[in-house]
Amino acid sequence: MGQSGTLDNTATAAGRLLLESLGEESPARSLSRRHDSPRTVRLLRELFTVAVRRSFVGRDPRDVTAYVRDLLEYQSLPAGGQLAREAEAVIRSVLGEPELAYGIPDLRRFELICHIVGDLARPPGVPTAELVALVHQAEWRLARFDRPES
Repeated sequence: MGQSGTLDNTATAAGRLLLESLGEESPARSLSRRHDSPRTVRLLRELFTVAVRRSFVGRDPRDVTAYVRDLLEYQSLPAGGQLAREAEAVIRSVLGEPELAYGIPDLRRFELICHIVGDLARPPGVPTAELVALVHQAEWRLARFDRPES
């Protein structure tokens, strides 16, 4: 991560952990090991929201279906059936259809988020500075929700 935009510029320890994971050979696996830190998990969920919206807002819902199929095939996972429906539901839940993901158990949702963030936030050739910007945006969103009400 020694390119422009370094880990040192990230505001939180959770943000640095996520950036470290995204820099690993297998980002999804590395992200999934961060499940023991509630703050990191919350930030990962915000990063998921940022990455999905960046990739899918304004696009045809069939693009989500095609993306899920390609992602699952790439990960050597079954590209049809329940896993595909759940992955699509998790993505579409942040695009304005939250009810689609209501029945998905938390652990499965977390695993899917790790696969999707590992793929969406780190496509080939994305500079470190862009990853840092995505994490900063997720940190900002999380900080906004953490502010005490006046």
